[in-house]
Amino acid sequence: MDATSGSLLNNPRFLRLWIGQACSFVGDAVSMVALVILVVQLTGSAAAVGGVLVARLLPTIASPLVGVYADRLDRRRVLVASDLVRAIIVLAMVFTRELVVLLVLVFLMGLARAFFNPTIRAAFPGVVGGGDLTRANAFVSGTFSVSVTLGPALGGLLVATVGVGAAFALDAATFLVSALLLSRIPMPRPASDDDEAGFGRELKEGFKFLAGTRVPLAVVAGAFLTMLTINLTVPAEVFLAKRTFGTGDAGYGLLVAVWGGGMVLGSALMAVLGGRIGALPFYFASIFVAAVGLAGTGLAPTFVLALGALAVAGIANGIDDVAASTVIQERVPDAFLGRVFSLNFFGLSAGEVLAYLAGGALADAAGPRFTYLLAATATAAAGLLVVLLAVTRVANVRGR
Repeated sequence: MDATSGSLLNNPRFLRLWIGQACSFVGDAVSMVALVILVVQLTGSAAAVGGVLVARLLPTIASPLVGVYADRLDRRRVLVASDLVRAIIVLAMVFTRELVVLLVLVFLMGLARAFFNPTIRAAFPGVVGGGDLTRANAFVSGTFSVSVTLGPALGGLLVATVGVGAAFALDAATFLVSALLLSRIPMPRPASDDDEAGFGRELKEGFKFLAGTRVPLAVVAGAFLTMLTINLTVPAEVFLAKRTFGTGDAGYGLLVAVWGGGMVLGSALMAVLGGRIGALPFYFASIFVAAVGLAGTGLAPTFVLALGALAVAGIANGIDDVAASTVIQERVPDAFLGRVFSLNFFGLSAGEVLAYLAGGALADAAGPRFTYLLAATATAAAGLLVVLLAVTRVANVRGR
């Protein structure tokens, strides 16, 4: 561990944030398994499961509006309030046995998350300090990847042995732990240029600021494009394992696991090297490496080679997550961070929804191999567009 990493781990404000997020990530992964199982128990319908997942994502439509509050209000209060609200909502799920009520609760959870996510990313620079931003993002991103990889297994075990109520109760407890830790972190109030500006004006100023940038705009556009192109493969994953390679459910589980493991490795790589080279080159490179990994998965003659190629794509995705957040945090003034991150999360969610819809239809029509190859081509094209957007804006700025 180098001196910079040591200074980060000696920062009590960051440690509280990191531990709180780690607890919350695990709780979310556990309760997601419980939520799906509960919906199946109540309805026995795959369509109902899909409806709940859509209800979870719908509030992100309001993300650009929420970003104004992330730049206007005390960020610590927003974060603590979001955690407390989510703790109450997930506890209510313990007693819910009606699908309509569950849909409402899931929607409210998504709304609270829409407040929390851009605010926590916007608060990072004030909590961490500029020199450690890359490593801080890497630690948190890596922790999330570990929770996504291991959390569902824990959730399944907990539901099988104790029941769905215990899983929801655990998630509520993690939100309370996160709220307690965040409440003890001093966070500077957002430095607004005009405290008297109205909501509409601040929203407009956020769009105007982002449109006038080059690299942050390219990263936000890239968030939507790469989420759309890479996640085209998600509906095809199970068919690649079962039909193309004949490896059954175990093979599908391995595909999911190597992707998550790759993301952990990508985050670790950024923790080691990100502060030395800079986040932007890593961000651009990660898109094209992901395209190569997806192409290798689609062309792989054996299941083992497909696993290796998908692990490469997962590593690239882990690097992307860390590098993109760091670039925005380093290049966007504090007064606009909440609004820029809210637009970034909006793009991620919109890309995810479209990818699942298009990817399912594509896998049915053309098969999993073609889906991976098309996703690889589209990801490489998205990378070129992102680079060209940044380079073109550089040329325009210099020409003025």
